[in-house]
Amino acid sequence: MKLLLTRLSLRYPRLVLLLALLATLAFALQFPRVHFDNDPENMLAADEPVRQFHHQVKQKYALYDFVIVGIVNESHPAGVFNVDTLGRIDRLTRQLLHLQPAAGAVGLHLPGEPEVRLDLAPQSGWQRLLNRAFNHDPNRLFTADGTSALVAHELIAPSVVDNIKQAELGSLRLEYLMEQPPHTEAQARVIRDDAMGNPLYAGTLVSEDERALCLYLPIVDKTFSHNVANLVRHLTADWPAQDRVLITGLPVAEDTFGVEMLIQMATSAPLAGLAIFALLWLFFRSLALIVAPMVVALLSVICAMGLLIGLGYDVHIMSSMIAIFLMPIAVADSVHILSEFYDVYPRFGDKKRAVEHVIGHLFAPMLYTSLTTIAGFASLAFTPIPPVQVFGLHVAFGVAVAWLLSMTLIPAYIALAVSEERLASRQLLPAGAAAPATLLTGPLVALGRLTQRRGGAIGMLTLILLVLAGYGISRISVNDNPVKWFSPQHEIRQADAILNHHFGGTYTAYLTFAPLKPEGCGCDEKAQRIAAALQQRFGASRPAETAVLLETLQRLSAEQRRLAGCDVNRCFFELLQQAEQLDRGFLAGWAALADALQYLDPVGLDGERLRQELAAAGVLAGSEARQLLTELAAGPPVTGEALLDTALALCERHSQASFAALVLEQQAETTAPPFKRPEMLRYLEGLQQYLQQVPQVGKSSSVVDALKKAAYELSYREPPVGGSAAEIELYRQRNAAHFAVPATAAATAQVFVQLEGMKKKDSLFHLVTRDYREANLWLQLKSGDNRDMEQVVAAVEGYLRQNTPPQELVTGWAGLTYINVVWQDKMVRGMLSSLGGSFVVVLVMMMLLFRSPLWGALAMIPLSVTIALIYGIIGLVGKDYDMPVAVLSSLTLGLSVDFAIHFLQRARELCRTGQDWPASCAAMFREPARAISRNAITVAVGFTPLLLAPLVPYKTVGFFLATIMTVSWLATLLLLPVLVRLLRRWLFPPGAAEPKGE
Repeated sequence: MKLLLTRLSLRYPRLVLLLALLATLAFALQFPRVHFDNDPENMLAADEPVRQFHHQVKQKYALYDFVIVGIVNESHPAGVFNVDTLGRIDRLTRQLLHLQPAAGAVGLHLPGEPEVRLDLAPQSGWQRLLNRAFNHDPNRLFTADGTSALVAHELIAPSVVDNIKQAELGSLRLEYLMEQPPHTEAQARVIRDDAMGNPLYAGTLVSEDERALCLYLPIVDKTFSHNVANLVRHLTADWPAQDRVLITGLPVAEDTFGVEMLIQMATSAPLAGLAIFALLWLFFRSLALIVAPMVVALLSVICAMGLLIGLGYDVHIMSSMIAIFLMPIAVADSVHILSEFYDVYPRFGDKKRAVEHVIGHLFAPMLYTSLTTIAGFASLAFTPIPPVQVFGLHVAFGVAVAWLLSMTLIPAYIALAVSEERLASRQLLPAGAAAPATLLTGPLVALGRLTQRRGGAIGMLTLILLVLAGYGISRISVNDNPVKWFSPQHEIRQADAILNHHFGGTYTAYLTFAPLKPEGCGCDEKAQRIAAALQQRFGASRPAETAVLLETLQRLSAEQRRLAGCDVNRCFFELLQQAEQLDRGFLAGWAALADALQYLDPVGLDGERLRQELAAAGVLAGSEARQLLTELAAGPPVTGEALLDTALALCERHSQASFAALVLEQQAETTAPPFKRPEMLRYLEGLQQYLQQVPQVGKSSSVVDALKKAAYELSYREPPVGGSAAEIELYRQRNAAHFAVPATAAATAQVFVQLEGMKKKDSLFHLVTRDYREANLWLQLKSGDNRDMEQVVAAVEGYLRQNTPPQELVTGWAGLTYINVVWQDKMVRGMLSSLGGSFVVVLVMMMLLFRSPLWGALAMIPLSVTIALIYGIIGLVGKDYDMPVAVLSSLTLGLSVDFAIHFLQRARELCRTGQDWPASCAAMFREPARAISRNAITVAVGFTPLLLAPLVPYKTVGFFLATIMTVSWLATLLLLPVLVRLLRRWLFPPGAAEPKGE
């Protein structure tokens, strides 16, 4: 049965080749439908809650992904705040705001200047060819309806952001930070001072060392970011060297990685094929013989990618690696077949008999090695990351195709293309004779002797390595950062480092706040707050009236509790009526007292005479007069006109302190939306102050920053010209005192009204909703590492636990930095769980293959040792457990067990002939070990071109795959002979063919 496919292929080779080509053609015809997806956000399903919340936040606060353009000037004494640099920045801003679509190019039309056409296509013919192959248009800077990819009204640059500055006392100017580019250094310094004096700009728009300035270019979709970055490079190509232009940001990093990934896909796979071809030539020295494995690899890649495209899947970051993964794996079975065929042909002298012999004893191990590899990749279907699922299943399909082609195409090819005359050059050997020696024979024979003579040392060394690996595994840190997918020399990586040094951070996260209860505080809470305010303000001075008003308040609160809802307006109306009634008598008494004081003669007026005059006027009997005299006596002694003025001022203060005024004030305070309430804004301010102490946070911005700056400007008073130092200091202290959250909700609302009327009206609502019920805290992080984002989240959660907000809040995280944490965490956890599940599946498969739990467990030893050592190395060298390392877990499982299957299956066959173990072991280290070694070397070398890649994930895959092959090869050839020797009593029980001794 196992030779059915082989015999059919040998009998009808042309038909097999024709069917293979037709099937491949069918898959290849899907390629024109290819669509590429470079967005790591799509690692999460579209209905993933965190992803949906992220988009809700962007929509609610009108947030966009942006390209960060940094301009750094380290040479000028004024840094970037010099006339020339600011002029260039202003011109770049205007250019970006005046883009126009043009056929095959980008139009640029500044007012008063002729239109310019820019062609952003690369000059290299190879780059142009790749752009055409991958449907990438470098001039794509407009949407389908011709709208610019840049959201012009949201662009953040000195020329288009508000300058929060006083126009006159109580009002703000309507102007941009840089209305016109400066013509003098003095004008440049004014722009610098205005920018540095605004907490929203310092550390975000301009660096605090004044050496750098950032433009934030909002884009309608992340897929435009790479082209926008290229446009900026083109527009600034003629800038002088002292104005260094740096471009970074997660959207740029992710989109650029996607573009360079496609270039890598187009170069690494052919290089891998070339490396494998050269190695096979070294092994077999026959061009006709080694073409077949390359054809198998090529057809497997075409079928896998064609299926993916035909099913409507995008070629994502993960699926771009399918060709690179499949190329070396697909040749594995072919190399085994050719290696055995090459070695045994001289024994048969007939290629058909030789092929049948090779397939006969390789069928089972090749089937099971392919099945284990398929199981390893198919296990990725159980991860919660859609692109990883697609990647795993299609690689598994490609491996299945490679096995089928190895069983059919290779025999058919040998029957047709490998001539008997060419094979006749191989000297025929008598039956049972060993194949001629090769370069690998001597080292492998020596390795076999080592396993028999130094088994104890090998076992001890393995245990020591496993202990070290365990320590390394304990040090593994799960972490990733898309910017670190580029090499340290890449311009994006360098820009990221420089700008994060100058600014608060180029990585963005958003922390949102919303009230748990839509109505804010309930009726009972409002009543408690009003009661507390009444007691504080009037409890001592008007106790009887306060008690009456408190009784009314309690009655209204009790009535509302009995009703279905809370009619706040009705409650305040009735309370206000009661307050006004109580105020009438009180205010009348103070009004009468003030009238009496108006008619007094201040000459010779002292405390005793004042008492007499009030008695004569008939007002001394009232409580107001007694309170007035008590307060006057408690103050500094004054007489005459000063005494009269003080008494009138006290009457005025008491007249204004009415119950009605307090009720109206409390109505404004308790019904104000959460983020117009001073206590809530101060809570947000406290959180920002705490975050400044968190090392990972470079800066945070909130509506509080805008509020404090506006309150400061609205109340600012210029110190008098020529004033003394003491006077100037008093003015400074008074002005600084207003750089704070206003004391009342009413005052806060008045400042917000001013901010809403600024020139760039919507800027405020990036930080707070228009109804002021929800707020957004913008965090800038200096690192995009997952662990740093996780530490920030933990710090915020700790603060929220220890500091209860004035009103119960619901918090949520958004932003690309946080999104990356979520999908990468899901990926790592999914990979680990799929690795565990696949390990069990492969173990069961091994038990079924060998029909023995012991043999099955033995086959898992090299796999287990390889996994332990590989992850131990990762921990010991400090390599983060990131996306490429996580993907390698499935490949480790599939490939590491292959060699063990071949070794143990051949060992059992040899032992069944009745040879003793030393003889069987010696035979194992000839043809079988050569085939295993050729396979290991071929697959390892097939991945080495990845080491030349400019992208770190490709380097990681190339290095660790070569390491996996080496470790699993050594574990198979060193450990298994030792273990078989130790366990031979149980592996070859009495009654079965077994070794006769040592």
